[in-house]
Amino acid sequence: MCPFKKQGLAVLVAAACNAVAANEATLKDTVVTATLSEHDTRTAPASVTIITREELETRNAADLLDAVRGTPGMTFSPRQVGGRKTIALRGLEGKHTLTLIDGRRISPSDDVVGHSDYQYGWLPIQAIERVEIIRGPMSTLYGSEALGGVVNLIARQPKDRWIGSAMASASNMIGGDGGGDSIRASVFAAGPVGERLTLRLTGESATKSAVPKKEDPRYSEIEGSRSHSAGIGGTVKLTDRQSLDVGWNDGREERFYNDVTTTGVIGQYETRYLIDRSQGSLAWRAEFDGWRSQVRAYRSEIDIKNSRTNGLAATRPQNISDQVVDGFAAIKLGGHLLTAGGEFREETLKNSGLIGGKDDATHKALFVQDEFFLADKLALTAGLRADNHEIFGTEASPRAYLVWEAAPALVVKGGYGHAFKAPTLKQISPSYVGAEGPHTFMGNAKVKPEKSDSLEIVADWKRGPLSLRGTLFHTKVEDLITYRLLSVVGIRRTYLYDNVNKASISGFEAGFTWDVGGSLSWNTDLTLLKTKDKATGKTLEDRPDATLASRLDWTIGDGWGARGGLEYVGAQTGAGLGLPGYSLWNASIGKHLGKTFSLRAGVNNLSDVRLAEKSPNFGYAEPGRTLFATLRADF
Repeated sequence: MCPFKKQGLAVLVAAACNAVAANEATLKDTVVTATLSEHDTRTAPASVTIITREELETRNAADLLDAVRGTPGMTFSPRQVGGRKTIALRGLEGKHTLTLIDGRRISPSDDVVGHSDYQYGWLPIQAIERVEIIRGPMSTLYGSEALGGVVNLIARQPKDRWIGSAMASASNMIGGDGGGDSIRASVFAAGPVGERLTLRLTGESATKSAVPKKEDPRYSEIEGSRSHSAGIGGTVKLTDRQSLDVGWNDGREERFYNDVTTTGVIGQYETRYLIDRSQGSLAWRAEFDGWRSQVRAYRSEIDIKNSRTNGLAATRPQNISDQVVDGFAAIKLGGHLLTAGGEFREETLKNSGLIGGKDDATHKALFVQDEFFLADKLALTAGLRADNHEIFGTEASPRAYLVWEAAPALVVKGGYGHAFKAPTLKQISPSYVGAEGPHTFMGNAKVKPEKSDSLEIVADWKRGPLSLRGTLFHTKVEDLITYRLLSVVGIRRTYLYDNVNKASISGFEAGFTWDVGGSLSWNTDLTLLKTKDKATGKTLEDRPDATLASRLDWTIGDGWGARGGLEYVGAQTGAGLGLPGYSLWNASIGKHLGKTFSLRAGVNNLSDVRLAEKSPNFGYAEPGRTLFATLRADF
């Protein structure tokens, strides 16, 4: 949406709006994920964090998990295998956070494939312009999985000339005996080909060695990986106001780690996972006087195969795919901006535990949203979405959000939202039987969607070099999907998926950004979390009671820049046991070598914190003290 709120000279306003649209790809303080229209981040009707491309480069992020570390409200959930972890947003697990690429959902894995965290490598960091993070329920626009919020990867787009970059990075984990070392290289290029066609290309290759466990090197504390990915896309300008966009991203990743079995022959074995990801898309976009629209068709697929040495049987291969057709139209009617759209999605799961080895479900949805001003400085965004699942039926997701510009320096906003998560095809299919390990899991056609209702209020104050922000939020979650014990025969336990749990989550997010001087800036964010499992009265596991991220940036001059950072994760419980808090310190320094090249080097985990030494009950691991260096060329 054009940021001009008052009608004035029509020609000037129209020209300004056109200029905003033309430069959309370069805007860093706007967000589109919150409403499908453009808003300033401070006045957007949601709790928003933007991670820019420059910030991604300074963080030396290797994947999405690295990119979002330290974001307000974000913590980690353990996956219990090879040091893996997933992000949890405002106390809700990774399966409750919807990940998008330019608004297109990717096939989720962590709630379908046990102990997985495969959703963080779909798009190379080099191909990302910015990451938009919306904290709080967003099912009104995006449907299932958006209980905790949405993470939207906005891809880099070509401009009126060719742009590009190439990057090479290496790291060494000190004291890792060769484990944890990594090498990564990537390239991105985009630009015009003739008058009506623009092209974009990206590629990446990376390798990381596994880290053996100090207490028993037969085990891998952190798994190793090798990955390759490539992408190609293009935009054809059909007319001055219409365009057609085509894109394809493809990637292959191999994970590997060592383990020990006492079943049959006692000894060490290696487990390998081969993960293939792909997404292809076709989109038509149009902008006319007073309205704009988009229609898309895309397909996402992730395929997982396992192998094991030492004669151990592999786990079942699994394939998850989504085929989607969606669209929306936004039109200005008086003082209202109305957005209406729909989605048709076919979800397919291939797994030999299903009858016939395959099951699918169709999702249909319609939504409507209205943005308008109740008063001069008071705006309301209200929306409603109806989702129909072929198996469990219809779910309605309302949302209402107020934004009040109380003063030039102060914005107060808040609202209510309902969200839901549909059961996976394993959980809802009565034919599913999973019995690969020592336990058996059975599907249940009576499983209902998980639901949440959330309230939040936000205050954002900014004057001169100082900005302060604070958010209070409260979420009630019902019908959490878990498994219920049916029988015990010897060591084998049989479970049935069912809705049994209810939970409440309350929290406070506070932060500041202070430009201390012309060359020094300080940014800090704190999140306090209080959770309760209403069935047991206990706190929810793997949710730290406090997290803090702080960084100090110093622009030294002559192209030099330095950063020091701290990440603190507070006390929590895991597997019914208390886990202590811990702190990770990081430091890096960068140098621009002329207009094209830049170099950055640093140390992560300066104090060499090892979670297994703090408590053996941590379900994930952090790399030890690691040196890194990155060389980048931009043109």
